[in-house]
Amino acid sequence: MNRFIVLFLSALSLYACGETDNSEPPAELVEFEQTLNIESLWSVDTGSGVEQLFVKLIPLILEDRIIVTDRNGDVSAYNLETGDELWQTELDTIISGGVGGNNDHLVLTSRNGHVILLDGKGKLIWKVDASSEVLMPAQIAGQLIIIRSVDGRISALSLEDGSEKWTYKRDVPALSLRGNSSPIIKQGYIFNGLDNGRLVTLDLLDGRVVFDIAVASPSGRSELERLADIDGHGVIKKDTLYISSYQGRIVSIDIRRGQFNWSRKLSTYSGVEHATSSLFISDDKDFIWALDASNGATLWKQEKLKARQITRPVSIKNTLVVGDYEGYLHWLSPFDGHFLARVDTDGSGILVPPIEHNGRLYVVTRDGELSAWSIQDEQ
Repeated sequence: MNRFIVLFLSALSLYACGETDNSEPPAELVEFEQTLNIESLWSVDTGSGVEQLFVKLIPLILEDRIIVTDRNGDVSAYNLETGDELWQTELDTIISGGVGGNNDHLVLTSRNGHVILLDGKGKLIWKVDASSEVLMPAQIAGQLIIIRSVDGRISALSLEDGSEKWTYKRDVPALSLRGNSSPIIKQGYIFNGLDNGRLVTLDLLDGRVVFDIAVASPSGRSELERLADIDGHGVIKKDTLYISSYQGRIVSIDIRRGQFNWSRKLSTYSGVEHATSSLFISDDKDFIWALDASNGATLWKQEKLKARQITRPVSIKNTLVVGDYEGYLHWLSPFDGHFLARVDTDGSGILVPPIEHNGRLYVVTRDGELSAWSIQDEQ
């Protein structure tokens, strides 16, 4: 009998049938001299947020607007410059996967496995059933919608009517982290990390497997020790894919050949950021690492946000920024990791990594506050 158990991440602790309780208290915030002036541009209340659930409702940024949803299915569009509300749609369903799409079409997914297509102004076009819950935003590629569901399926749906064009199925381990990595679509292929620590590459048109390689190899006596999920953000630069896993490693892969350039042991569930020829990672202890993208060598390590449930680092204007469980935004130097600035949002915590767009930072909190920030008088 196939069983699927999800492991929730809460307060940066792992709770799995009482087997482990790693509840180290979060680090106290250190004092430092702020050398960046961070300006709050606007903030709005977008609804109920995600409350206390571990659900990352990732917004979608388009040319002049940002689309957000709360857990209860209230989907809203806001002007990027002013924060003015442009429209709102009430879907009356529990949303699980954030917002995907483009200027003409928006895709949302529900806890009950629904895939919902709206037009660019929030009007319902169609609603179909997926095989199970979808935890990451769907993506549109041409006339296809690509979804990744928690039962191990990667599927392509017709943009026209939601009918299934193809599906790839891989069994999920008995125990896995709650979450999935988002498929990366490039050059006619789909690159996706799986719950078993493998990276699969599929042909976008028909779902055919191009290559399937192990990023992490599960090991240990218990199911908890064998967790090796790829749940975090991967990135492709030119012909190189950078991707990481929990209790596994970070790797650089030549996507033309499906071969490793380099790999090193490092555990993370939030993924990788690439900037200035470096990789930036928040590991499973909330240490921030900077690695040389060409070989994986350590450039620096920042340990002063330990156990603060920080997001993946995000690059903006020659700085890095992470959010934490108390709703603070921390700016750091990408060159040595020292702190540059710190600001508070609404105090409810930040699960979704901040989003950089045209030199501005957009942040959604647990309680549903959406805010925009910019760096002034950079030194």
